[in-house]
Amino acid sequence: MRALVLLCLLSFALAQDLNTLEAQAQRARALEERAAQRIALLNRELQRLSQRVEALLGEKARLEGEIARLEGERTALRREIARLREEVRGTEARIAKREAELEALKGRLRALMLSLHKEKAARYLPLLRAEGFTDLMVRARLVGYISERDTALVRQVQGVLKALREEKVRLELLLKDLSTKEARLAETQKALEGEKKALEATLAGLEREAQGKRALLREALKERQRLQAELEKLQARILAERRRLEELRRQEEERRRQEEARRRAAAQPARVVVPPPPLPSAVGRLAFPVPGGRIAVPYGAEGSFMVIQGPAPGSPVQAAAEGYVGGILYLPNLGYTVMLVHTETLSTVYTNLQEPLVREGERVERGQLLGYTGGGLLIRPEELEFRVAVRLGEETRFVDPAAYF
Repeated sequence: MRALVLLCLLSFALAQDLNTLEAQAQRARALEERAAQRIALLNRELQRLSQRVEALLGEKARLEGEIARLEGERTALRREIARLREEVRGTEARIAKREAELEALKGRLRALMLSLHKEKAARYLPLLRAEGFTDLMVRARLVGYISERDTALVRQVQGVLKALREEKVRLELLLKDLSTKEARLAETQKALEGEKKALEATLAGLEREAQGKRALLREALKERQRLQAELEKLQARILAERRRLEELRRQEEERRRQEEARRRAAAQPARVVVPPPPLPSAVGRLAFPVPGGRIAVPYGAEGSFMVIQGPAPGSPVQAAAEGYVGGILYLPNLGYTVMLVHTETLSTVYTNLQEPLVREGERVERGQLLGYTGGGLLIRPEELEFRVAVRLGEETRFVDPAAYF
């Protein structure tokens, strides 16, 4: 009967552990789902940034092409302006030369007119000396020819000079027009270069933003991987707990059948039930059950028990307080479980023992050796699952053992 009570307590504890693990798994799944949503959001943001960067790179390539075209036009205009300036300098040189020739001719004409003015009579003297009419005509024509030739030459030089000056004005106007056009191209190129710089600054900002998003994405992926690994561990533990619970239920059913079979054996005389030894009304603080051990997993982290890690596999396990052995149960996956009853309302349970050194119904003292760790297949050989059970009215529940040390 005591073993059946112990089995019921362990079944209740395992059911609580299973519920705790399932709640943890549900929380882990919720966190993993939120991490997946965050990853999807970051991927959409990165795709949007990538599309925007691609569009801006296309715009940058267009601006660079336009700037290169304007630079080519400006280079051609600068060459044309240099050629026109050279032509203007050549025209100015020819104008200066013609002006010098004109000044020389004007000087000659002024000298001739001054000479004629001073010697009016002398101009006609050769005519009076003519010996005949034919000679007179020749001399008169020679004087007129010299005057007319100088006058025609002056007019010719003045015509050439006028044409050269008109050519200079035309070249200067063309040069001014080309210079204005080159200045407008320079302004346009400067504006395009300003747009290019602004575009490059925008691209740099987008790249920094994309780097930040990628860093967040890496962190989110790591977090999701961690959550998935944790969820896998929880699912494996849930499966193991379910198997352990099913095994306990099977053994409970088997014990019930055996009890029923014993009750139906009418030929046997009634057994004399030996009452348990008297219990103290209070036990004080509990002794730490594994000397030299430490708390590896606190109560509630993996279930309604505390995992205590001993110094080595096969660590000794001692009674936390005086009382008597209320039950001993063996499960291959959990090893031996020993339940000690200390008062009417307080019991302690020790799981993962090798074959116990005490018997059911035996009275034990505080610190008495119960056995050694390492009896279960699913629990580490240096660990002990320690539970404290408290009865409140008709209900028995497991509580945090740390409050009793």
